Amino acid sequence: MKRAVASIVMAISLTASAEEGFDDDGFDDEIIEVVAEHATTAKGTLYGSMDFESHYNINNDKDLSSLKALVDVIGEYRLDNGHKIKGNLKGYHDFIYASGMSNYSNTPDGYENEINLNELTVEGSINSRLDFKVGRQIVVWGKSDSIRVTDVLNPIDNRVPGVVDIKNLRLGRVMSKLDYYFDELNLSFIALHENRFTKTASYGSDFKTTVDKATNKPDDSLANTGVALSLTGAFEGYDLGLYFADTYIDKSYLDVASGTLQFDNKSKMFGVAYNQVVDSYLLKAEMAYFDQIKYTNVTDTKPRTDVLIGLEYSGISDGSLSYELAYRAIDNYDSNIYAKNNGWKKQEEYQQVVRFTQSYLNQTLDLLATLSAFGKDAQDGGSARVSLDYAIDDQVSISGGLIDYLGGDSPALDTNKDNDRIFMKVSTIF
Repeated sequence: MKRAVASIVMAISLTASAEEGFDDDGFDDEIIEVVAEHATTAKGTLYGSMDFESHYNINNDKDLSSLKALVDVIGEYRLDNGHKIKGNLKGYHDFIYASGMSNYSNTPDGYENEINLNELTVEGSINSRLDFKVGRQIVVWGKSDSIRVTDVLNPIDNRVPGVVDIKNLRLGRVMSKLDYYFDELNLSFIALHENRFTKTASYGSDFKTTVDKATNKPDDSLANTGVALSLTGAFEGYDLGLYFADTYIDKSYLDVASGTLQFDNKSKMFGVAYNQVVDSYLLKAEMAYFDQIKYTNVTDTKPRTDVLIGLEYSGISDGSLSYELAYRAIDNYDSNIYAKNNGWKKQEEYQQVVRFTQSYLNQTLDLLATLSAFGKDAQDGGSARVSLDYAIDDQVSISGGLIDYLGGDSPALDTNKDNDRIFMKVSTIF
């Protein structure tokens, strides 16, 4: 089974025919379309989805590893003064643990039930050039669809790697945001009030067999409030973004003496992102520089530079083909960084993502194939995914697929190689 899905992904990509047209994929887009069709003059709207999702592991003894009922609700209410309140509530219950249908010896922390108020904001206009948005929100930086380089403001839910795209994984964070518009430019000032970090696999799950360590995270206080600035512009044929953030980055390190994971890893990030349309091609580029990062068993902090280049071809009828390459380099490298508690980080790391999408049957059947591999020659491991999404009607869809976790030279990734799975989901939009 190993590398089978990777071969399928590459075969699909190489056999894509060059025709005119482009259509992006995404369940969120379907929700927006349904809401637009039923828009009214009412002050408030409520919409979202209910999903039933299951995972079956095919290479280990976990067998049926997830059986979830999920709800994703979005509400909007417009005040008399024109300001708007918007919220997004997500939650799920996984029946696998209490039902006795699983082979798990314990229930990982937070895996059976979860309620997540992912977004809750008040937004509006102060004048014709100045807007504000306050509350838990998602702010997307950068141009990449698959790899995070300058997109540093929101953590993600990465407990089951590679199953869904980044856009569906971002976790909201409490911020205060001011947007000033002039000419083709948008200047944003953001105060980062909440220090929220990526959710990683817990002990007892498929992706973690060791006991969870105690954590120490910065308080959400005025002294720990981060600051972020962005200047973005949409010009004829290209977009440009300049970014700065001074906040706790989404990376922990181990205090060996206490055995506690520390999250007080504060760094200044300077970034730039660019994309340009050339005929049927979209060129992408990003770069981010972090002035200091703490690592386990390393006395001094280390700067890091991340660079991304990408190319997306949209000259395929109802589809697209893209390739992205990221390069990350740790300056003044210390050999102690290459250790388990640092995720076996090398001085230089590469990540490559090939992504192919195609719609069939009047855009009711969507194919998505993604290969994400680490290493200059893809030797370190990664994952490959193939999925199909079929819209039965405007409200109901069914999807399913296969994900193959690829082992390799990286010890951090090689441990995932036996977690290959088949997944299925039934979704209802309301």
